[in-house]
Amino acid sequence: MTDPRVGVVTVTYNGIDHLRHFFDALDATADSDRVHRVVVVDNASTDASVEWLRARGVETLQLAKNEGFARPNNLGIRHLIDCDFVAILNNDTSVEEGWLPPLTEVLTKNPAAVMAGAVLTDWSGERLDFAGGVVSYTGHAHHLQGEAVPPRSTPPMRALFVCGGAALVRRELFLSLGGFDEDFFAYFEDVDFGWRAWLAGYEVWLAPSSRVRHRHQGTASRLPFPPRMRLYERNALASVIKNYGDEVVWRACAGAILSLFARAAAYSSFDTSPFLVTGDLPHEAPPDPAVAVTGLSAAQLLALEDIANTWDLWMGKRAEVQALRRRPDAEILPLFGDATVPPLLGNQDYDEAHRAVIDALFIRRIFKV
Repeated sequence: MTDPRVGVVTVTYNGIDHLRHFFDALDATADSDRVHRVVVVDNASTDASVEWLRARGVETLQLAKNEGFARPNNLGIRHLIDCDFVAILNNDTSVEEGWLPPLTEVLTKNPAAVMAGAVLTDWSGERLDFAGGVVSYTGHAHHLQGEAVPPRSTPPMRALFVCGGAALVRRELFLSLGGFDEDFFAYFEDVDFGWRAWLAGYEVWLAPSSRVRHRHQGTASRLPFPPRMRLYERNALASVIKNYGDEVVWRACAGAILSLFARAAAYSSFDTSPFLVTGDLPHEAPPDPAVAVTGLSAAQLLALEDIANTWDLWMGKRAEVQALRRRPDAEILPLFGDATVPPLLGNQDYDEAHRAVIDALFIRRIFKV
């Protein structure tokens, strides 16, 4: 493909301050001349974002309610019908000079590549925000933050997923594979899509010479952490149900659920003594114990309830994803990195429970480690 037409889509919600920096940076680069169209999808903002965008002549799709990240990006990509490639950029990002050519080069040189991602740095450009990551067998992604930024000379590399906050997609192929799962709302939709792309026979690449600065969780920071945790947990488990092959899925799913319960307990740390049955029973049963459960602990349980209440939905999606399969799990799982990494980092009691589940279900055999 020569001279592909490139579009840009960004999603915003009450992000007028982010948008000012976003467009200033985009317009300041020579790469802006390579961009055919830009569309902003607005999640029913109330902060005059839409008026500001229209005053600047920016093409804007205005939604009636906040629909998160996945569906608005899909809508924007579908809307850019005359573009070959579409860059997905968070509204709280600032592109650096030369951000676009490395991404277009990856897609043009690798016909099987459906998505190419940039390296994200912090707002200063000095520390790392994303340069690839590992995925636990439970579907949770982890990536290093605050580390030194890799050299721009680092060659492109294949990855299970790249950050959906700064990536270029091959438009028609991205949409034919289903795009981001719109039932995720937000979080881990990029991990889920990358996994699906690989099992369908395609590839995802990271282009370290493409740099984008990111004001981490610029919009998400306005949402309390427990609701975000509910989405993390639900979407990770949904990815497990959808994407593993038949020989692996139920062992991995059982491990993911047991691990989730262990996290729920670790986040609460309540007194368990009232729940112990001993040989010394009183003549009359005492009142039922009342225990306060933290918001983060409740988020784990609510996420599992979400999956249970929509089981038919996820099983239907599993059937659709598995119908795309062109690669066996054995070719995909090495891309996870250290799949035994615990989703809850830095909690010794939980780490022990996580490892116990891995050993009991022989999870390492799946990944041959």
